[in-house]
Amino acid sequence: MKKLINYMAMALACLSMTLVACQPPTTDEPSGPDTPSNPDQPSNPDQPVEPEQPKDSTTLYFVNAEAWATVNAYAWLDGGNPIVAWPGEAATKTDQQVHNFDVYSYKFQSDLANRIIFNDGTNQTGDLTFEASKPYFYKDAWYASLEEIPAPERPKTYYKGNEYIDMGYGVCWAAYNVGATSAIEKGNFYAWGETTPKAESEYKWNYYKWSAHVNNDAKELTKYCYDAEYGYNGYTDDNRAVDRVDYPDADNWPGKWTFPTESDMADLVDPEKSTIQMGYDSTTVAGTARGVKITSKKNGNVLFFPYTGVIENGWLYDDFRKVAIWGNHLPGDSRPQEQNPSKVVYLNININQAIVTKRVDLMNRCNGMPVRYMVYTSQLDE
Repeated sequence: MKKLINYMAMALACLSMTLVACQPPTTDEPSGPDTPSNPDQPSNPDQPVEPEQPKDSTTLYFVNAEAWATVNAYAWLDGGNPIVAWPGEAATKTDQQVHNFDVYSYKFQSDLANRIIFNDGTNQTGDLTFEASKPYFYKDAWYASLEEIPAPERPKTYYKGNEYIDMGYGVCWAAYNVGATSAIEKGNFYAWGETTPKAESEYKWNYYKWSAHVNNDAKELTKYCYDAEYGYNGYTDDNRAVDRVDYPDADNWPGKWTFPTESDMADLVDPEKSTIQMGYDSTTVAGTARGVKITSKKNGNVLFFPYTGVIENGWLYDDFRKVAIWGNHLPGDSRPQEQNPSKVVYLNININQAIVTKRVDLMNRCNGMPVRYMVYTSQLDE
């Protein structure tokens, strides 16, 4: 029995020693931060933080046809708050224009808005939903580009039964040529100082009304001649401007309708006053024609001249690239080196081998070209 007790005591002692050996060693040092999950890549507090990626942005444009003094943009996301409180943020005036209206831009973070109201603090557009593919707003619609924006409709204006277009600097031009019924028609061709159109082959000195028809050249004039060298038997009358009695279709163009002067034609193609677009395709209810579009920088009104060409020496030239319109008078003091009563000033707008001509030139008065009358704004009430 005593041997059994001793054996058990020895076993208990061995078990106690085994348990003590299995305990982890203790330490008096405080525990540190958690160790990284990957000890081969320890954290580095000096490592730079990657910058946040910029948000996508959207830019919208407002064509200020209303001529507001200021343009604000009030934008919001459906179900969310506006970007800023009413009346929104001021839009930026760009250096772009369309039909003489200023264009304003507004840029914002794309995820902040899908609706917008343009306003001046008092007047405003409706609640507009926009698409990024059509960022230009004009009047009541969105457009993909400025080129797509249509010209504003102009109420038609009339003087003595014929439509005119006021270009904004004191001159109102007829909307179409004499003998035409719309802007896209060429109308009739006339020799200067004659009232009746004739066969193409007859636009020569041989058939000119104010010539003696002896030698059939430019030096036998019987009217509108200030130089005896060009007059028949030395004829002169010092009459430089076409008389009313020699106006084509005068009965249908009464009152103050007149041929344009050299100055009037020069004003029309003055780059400070007009924008000229060559090769413009005009489409109306009457059809389609190619020609020149002239837009006033003063009021945005538009004139269209179809390509007509000129009948010279019995043949039609440049009818696919040239606008020609008779002027009112023979060359005067503005052309001291070109004093010649057989020639008349005319409007010449054409493109020839990429060379664009927009000016007042001289033409033999026996040749044929259209007439486009005009009236001064000050005379409309007379």
